Amino acid sequence: MSLPHQVFTTQEIRFIEQEHASTNNGHCYDLMEKAGRAVFEAMRQVNSNPNMVYVLVGKGNNGGDGYITAAALLKHRIPFRLFAVGVPHVDAEAYTAFSYFTQLGGQIEYELPDLQEEAQNGNSPDIVIDALLGTGLESAPRDPFGKWIDFINSTKAYVISVDIPSGVNADTGTVYSDSVMANKTVCMLGLKPGLLTGDAVDYVGEIVVCELGLDVSSYHGKIDADVVDGASYLPIYLSNYEEIIADLPVRMPSAHKGDAGKVLLIGGNKGFGGAISICGQGALRAGAGLVKVATDKSNVEALNALRPELMTVDMRDSHALAQAIAWADVIALGPGMGLDPENEIIIEDVLSAEKPTVIDADALNIMARVGLSFCKRAILTPHPGEAARLLGTTIDRINNDRYHAVYELQQKCGGVVLLKGAGTLICDGKSIVVIQEGSPAMASGGMGDLLTGIIAALKAQGLSQTSATLAGACIHGRAGYLSGEFAGVIGTVALDLLPFIRILVNKRPGLVEQLNHIQQQHHHAALLENVAAFSN
Repeated sequence: MSLPHQVFTTQEIRFIEQEHASTNNGHCYDLMEKAGRAVFEAMRQVNSNPNMVYVLVGKGNNGGDGYITAAALLKHRIPFRLFAVGVPHVDAEAYTAFSYFTQLGGQIEYELPDLQEEAQNGNSPDIVIDALLGTGLESAPRDPFGKWIDFINSTKAYVISVDIPSGVNADTGTVYSDSVMANKTVCMLGLKPGLLTGDAVDYVGEIVVCELGLDVSSYHGKIDADVVDGASYLPIYLSNYEEIIADLPVRMPSAHKGDAGKVLLIGGNKGFGGAISICGQGALRAGAGLVKVATDKSNVEALNALRPELMTVDMRDSHALAQAIAWADVIALGPGMGLDPENEIIIEDVLSAEKPTVIDADALNIMARVGLSFCKRAILTPHPGEAARLLGTTIDRINNDRYHAVYELQQKCGGVVLLKGAGTLICDGKSIVVIQEGSPAMASGGMGDLLTGIIAALKAQGLSQTSATLAGACIHGRAGYLSGEFAGVIGTVALDLLPFIRILVNKRPGLVEQLNHIQQQHHHAALLENVAAFSN
């Protein structure tokens, strides 16, 4: 199921609810009714005839949704038990839902059962509805919620969370020590940013968005600027792969190598030639017409043997490097560069050339160390550690609010910033885009070097800073996903992505199926060969 591309902060959701209430006699109970029924329908899609459903509710509006879900279970005679942390405040709309449930004859339990006893009696739940804590959570859950969250996680049932898994921050994606691990999250009104990035992606499971009959898209980015500031005010979007790659350049019949751009890559200190080699191969496969690598001279022979299409320059030869900088349309620097003091001069020379530049890895660390200023034509691609050094803070602070971190980096450095990690974020000062492409197959060294080469190549082919960064991240992430599907997520290395990158930049997804077929044939032939060898 495809997700909507607009992402709404909790402040935007509150604004939408207030606008709805202003035209509905000051109430949003109708939205609560729709939300509860949406959770019920999501449950039926998972299991239309469960043996037992547990519904755990808090005292807020999230719990109100849970009472409506339980009422639907009662009406459809599906076995369930409802456990409540407490009774909603009498003036709250959740209390209306509580009253509705009890008037139907619904029973409420205020103590959690012993799961071992329930298992012995054959009453273990197939499904658990998590309606404990909603989008208002801004700190670690207080007692007794921690105990109730642990209970949910210990049931081994299929868990459906209402709006957000309890214990996860809906805006930042911060996962507190006690957080529900959901199999499915039914997100109300709009997609929340905290579901999409950082550690939260391990907790949300499948995401379903229910707009509850409202035209929520008309509110996106329309919240009063007086209400919020900074990153909270920038509109947030989820990447749309097809829309983003629509900007990819088309190769004309008369095209020659100069038309596809000249890319200079700088990096690969002694003993670190692999990083710049991966970067160079990524640039070639992403379509750069000419790629020149300025690297330590000890790497030249290996580069020429491995990928003769890559031209090489000694990065310690200042005259040759200056010529290469003047030659290039786009420059990328950092992969395997090292932290040598002389690299500061190289970075200064590159930035003074005022050419489109992709800055990664050690180049970012050097700039953070010496306080060099970035140019507005730069694309920065830090991971959380590099981001922390650039902002003079801790990795934990970066990871605890990745949206604010990428915004703060862009405001400080200018240009376009790509913050790596699960749910990669891209900020150009106008919006923040969450990249939904990717795979755990990409959790290995060299993937960032590959991304740098891809983005540089796309920029050299005429894309804008923002478009090159978005397209590069999407192609990189999808290539990682396809490679993981092709042979498994464990053991994938950066160069495994190259054939998929080539397919994707040429917009030929049908070749993926052909590759899978070839792999299956190869695997079958190798298996027969091994069996024959063993038999002999």
